[in-house]
Amino acid sequence: MKNLITAFIIIICGISLKAQESKIIGNWQLTQIEANGQTETKIKLVFIFVENGVFKLARDANSKTIDVGSWKYNKEQQAIIMASDLDKDFRGNAEILKITKSKLVYKKESAIWTFSKLAKMNPPAKVTMEKPILPFKSDDMYDEEGNFNYEEAEAKLPWTIETIVNFLKNYTELVYNITSFPDEQEAEAWIVSEKINYNEAEQTIDVRSYSYFQNDYIDMMEDPILINNLTEYEYDFMFFPQDNLDIYKVVGTETIATPAGTFECTLVEGFGRFNSKVQYWMVNNKPGVFAKVVSVKDAPTPFGNTKVYVLKEIK
Repeated sequence: MKNLITAFIIIICGISLKAQESKIIGNWQLTQIEANGQTETKIKLVFIFVENGVFKLARDANSKTIDVGSWKYNKEQQAIIMASDLDKDFRGNAEILKITKSKLVYKKESAIWTFSKLAKMNPPAKVTMEKPILPFKSDDMYDEEGNFNYEEAEAKLPWTIETIVNFLKNYTELVYNITSFPDEQEAEAWIVSEKINYNEAEQTIDVRSYSYFQNDYIDMMEDPILINNLTEYEYDFMFFPQDNLDIYKVVGTETIATPAGTFECTLVEGFGRFNSKVQYWMVNNKPGVFAKVVSVKDAPTPFGNTKVYVLKEIK
């Protein structure tokens, strides 16, 4: 009889554990975080707790998902135990305060996280565009004597830093659609937003990229350009999207059609960081704005990738 009761208790506990796990499984839209007396509500992240213990993440309900780690439910602690190498927000113990069919609230490191249940995700359609190939070589940048003339190359560019600053300080944001071709993976597309920061008091300008994980525009570059001291940047030309070229040459001019309009552009080819190949279509009458950028990083699989930036909006 004693063994029968023990077995019955084990079964009941197992059923209870499975029932709680089944409530957790699914797609959860993060709607609010309360921490340090402040409440953040402008959040679109989606946490996805898969049945087999896989933990996924998406920027929003309309984005592709990525694997970020694993999860399990701890009955004794009444908590979701998450493991991830991506960020501290996606690992550790989350004490469940409330869970229903439509709402999940947990406490993690003194912060209260609130989620609403999503019926399903709506990822974007697969991208079928052809992966671009950039055939030029670094030797193509040099003259017959093997020299690279910076002054001659810079003289052919359609903008100077001063014209870029004077144009961009009238805007607040550039929005590009990016198609990424990671080696040995299908293409995927997303939107990147870059905010232009013109500080009239300090007379500086810089461009910050939006981080979906940090829900803010993050400064990934060096110090902003000092407008009153532009001569210091004569040989440190700033490109947007931000990827400086070590060597480059002006190839010619082309007319490029984008979702933001059709533009007369100057085409530049060159090499950037980590010996990546880059092509820029610089909009002639919009200094600092690119109609299109193709960046190719040649590296052993899976570290190589090709990215195509196409201008979507300027605000």
